[in-house]
Amino acid sequence: MRLVLPESVWESLLDQFARQRPGVERIAFLDGYRLGDDAVVTTLTIPDATCEPGYYTVPPDQMREAGAHFRRYGMVRLAQVHTHGGLGLHHSGRDDQMAYSQRHGAFSIVLPEHAVGRPSPTESLVHVRTEDAWVPLAADEAPGLILLVPSILDFRRNLWTPSPPATKSTFAVWSARWIRRLLSPSRWRSPRT
Repeated sequence: MRLVLPESVWESLLDQFARQRPGVERIAFLDGYRLGDDAVVTTLTIPDATCEPGYYTVPPDQMREAGAHFRRYGMVRLAQVHTHGGLGLHHSGRDDQMAYSQRHGAFSIVLPEHAVGRPSPTESLVHVRTEDAWVPLAADEAPGLILLVPSILDFRRNLWTPSPPATKSTFAVWSARWIRRLLSPSRWRSPRT
């Protein structure tokens, strides 16, 4: 199964991880829909977890809260993303045991240095659950299983900027031209008869 991940969701995840107190692990879930061989992420879910320097815990009530939207929207949990403090990104025994799922094909992405450097999913270590264990993927395997797709493709060439500075400068240019025309000597000459 391939995980299709919009850039905006990934950027939101990194923004939310940056809001966590320094030096502790962070945890989030990627939710969405399974469509054939693809798992399409639509939603970032951040549980009310206990985050410590070497681990995180999502108690059962908070895990239930973080999955309450599944029935309403027909979604499923597609992956978990958590951080480690250094560059060692392999699952610990606790990571294996406390993962959101033990189902074959589940994804777990571990980010280095608490995601301070804003790594991409493929600059992290991706683990996939097999029948027997969580298995880290080789670096060249991750790009084939995680597809980071653009959230916005904007091909417009001429945009109007509604920002106040742009509006003021546009008005200033227009008014200066109007005043020059108004004060122009040729404008006030009487027509020859």
